[in-house]
Amino acid sequence: MKKLLGIIFAAALFCGASGFLFASDASSAAYLEACKAFSRGEWESAELLLRKAVAYPQNNNADTNYMLITAEIYADDSIRALKDTEAFLHNYPGSIYTPRIQYMRGKLLYNTGDYEKAIIILSDFCHQYESSELYPSALFYIAESLYAGYKYDEAETLYERIITQYPQSDKVSASQFRMESIAQRSREEKLLYLLKQTGEEYLAAKEDYEKQLRLYNSEAINTTRERLVDSQRKNQELEEQIRDLENQIAELKAEQEARSDEEQAVIVAAKKEDVFTETSSTEEDLKLLKQKARLVQWMIDGGNQNDAK
Repeated sequence: MKKLLGIIFAAALFCGASGFLFASDASSAAYLEACKAFSRGEWESAELLLRKAVAYPQNNNADTNYMLITAEIYADDSIRALKDTEAFLHNYPGSIYTPRIQYMRGKLLYNTGDYEKAIIILSDFCHQYESSELYPSALFYIAESLYAGYKYDEAETLYERIITQYPQSDKVSASQFRMESIAQRSREEKLLYLLKQTGEEYLAAKEDYEKQLRLYNSEAINTTRERLVDSQRKNQELEEQIRDLENQIAELKAEQEARSDEEQAVIVAAKKEDVFTETSSTEEDLKLLKQKARLVQWMIDGGNQNDAK
């Protein structure tokens, strides 16, 4: 299936390229310049030139717009990329690029901090393209959006699913770190709760101790003396519990700080994917697009083979 998709993708690129032989000189020239910049990886220039190229009806197709969105993402122009992904999904619902564009849109929403919309778009992607190679990555960014919104229980469920159902995914390590982080957060919250409860109990015991002390000083009766000793012992026990809880919290925070750099490195690495896929086909897709750019240049320049190399 993957090989078949690659053949269809390559055929579509070739057909799109050959169509420009019959376009007007101006539209062909605009597209050629854009292809040159794209093939060299000059993303900001490619974005500007592709935007100029799609202004011509001959160039305004799914293939060229996909290249434009690609250049926008590589150029870190997320706002324009979001707008263009929305237009692409509306104008080319049946394109072979549609699943990837939908995924890219969801990830762009996540990158810009619009977590609620990212969850909606990526969830729709998962419902529609369950067999896609991008599926585990989409689950990961849904989980990351939930994590960013402090919905740790829901996020943890998805991280665990990635680890157990997609062990070959490059998001497994990041998911494992996130699950460990969630477990530590849960432990810290429990310790803080216990510290609060123990502190309140300590204050109540201290107040009772002071009350018994006043009674002892005023009446000096045996019963009061016994209560005073009990209150003092309870205070000491509570003080020890508080110190123990504070030490546990300090140790936990130190552990979190020690692993935070490593966790951040793993998370960043997991998010440093190409704009097409999270798998080895990423480089192949970009290679095909650049081949198309060189092919167009070769065909328009009259078949100079040196330019095609």
